[in-house]
Amino acid sequence: MSNTIRRILGLSGSPRRDGNTDILVAEALRLLQERTGATGEFLRVADYDIQPCRGCRACMTLGRCAIQEDDFEELWARLMAADLFIFGAPVYWNSPPGIAKNFIDRTHGYYRHQTILRGKRAALISVATDGGFESHEGVMASWLRVYGARIVGSARVLACEKGEARTRPQELARVRQLVETILA
Repeated sequence: MSNTIRRILGLSGSPRRDGNTDILVAEALRLLQERTGATGEFLRVADYDIQPCRGCRACMTLGRCAIQEDDFEELWARLMAADLFIFGAPVYWNSPPGIAKNFIDRTHGYYRHQTILRGKRAALISVATDGGFESHEGVMASWLRVYGARIVGSARVLACEKGEARTRPQELARVRQLVETILA
């Protein structure tokens, strides 16, 4: 696999616009673009109409999700166009929030194609008040590994109130370290 990064997607799985997750994913994206010259795009899952999985299991025969009347396929196509994506989400009761989990669950339609993300590199950013990182990362990492993505780094950031990440240099340093890890 080539180490060339041409296109980066920063994907925030937070329901809170301009909150800590958005800030941190956007900062990682900015730093990576600056260092690599790659094109980048920042997207928020919450800005898309992603219906929850209906459990219909039609995807098992279709090879894609049966729900076609929302924005899932558009967001999935943008993820598929990236060489590297940074997926950030806050910790809600030890897992990603529903908006992020809906997106993850909807990819079940590609379960037959377990190598669909092969060649993609992914990095994770988890934002919490004080804990829950292990199970939260477990959900996101297992999803990526099932589809063949290579996880190239992760960052655990402590922040609670909206915008707090900007005022915590030690937490912003975790994102800078993530970027260094990705580029190593």
